Amino acid sequence: MITMRNQLRPLEDHCDHRVIFSLAYLRTTEAFRDAAAVEDFFADPGWVNAEDALFARYYFRAFDQWSAGRPRDVPPAWRVAFTAAATTTLSGAGDLLLGMNAHVTRDLPFVLAELGLAGPDGRSHKGDHDRVNEILARVMDPLLTEEAARFDPHLNDGTLRYGLGRDDLIGMLVAWREHAWHDAERLVAARGTDEYAVVVHTIETSADIRARLLRVLLTDEQPATTPVPRDVWCARP
Repeated sequence: MITMRNQLRPLEDHCDHRVIFSLAYLRTTEAFRDAAAVEDFFADPGWVNAEDALFARYYFRAFDQWSAGRPRDVPPAWRVAFTAAATTTLSGAGDLLLGMNAHVTRDLPFVLAELGLAGPDGRSHKGDHDRVNEILARVMDPLLTEEAARFDPHLNDGTLRYGLGRDDLIGMLVAWREHAWHDAERLVAARGTDEYAVVVHTIETSADIRARLLRVLLTDEQPATTPVPRDVWCARP
């Protein structure tokens, strides 16, 4: 988490729109750490801690490649998210959703497949995967309140877009995580490099299309939530 905090500080200082997902990731990781320390919360704490560490590496790899000016080395869904943040075309909710999409629907299947979906005894890790949803549900409300207070007051409006409230956001995130698990199953079950490549292409393309669609749908928030008030709010003393 030291790396996450170090990443967050300059984003805060410059009101960089990537700060929305950066703070969300930090707060989620803190909640994850606290839950993993509770006895019997997870059936296999070692596996979930390894997942947390590997998951973070995927995010930082994409972030660092973008920051180094190497967009071609950034997964497509992350390119959409970082481009939107750089061009300040979305509200805080839009930046959050694009980051969540890239990290969950694109990164997570590869993380799960790399770690393995079952332990040495053959017992599935799906139960621990699903328990993470409880952590996300607990952290979402205080997270959005903090994000609204610090970076974009419209995140505290109660309705994010198209009548979507905070509970709907959790429901969408849970659905994305369920789909990520099934994508990981497809990666693990792939027979040969050709079939594996097809699954990889499907995951990358689906995440990219979803990102582009979200960006189009959320860009028209601008009349009500323009980047100027958001940035002024963030930069206030």
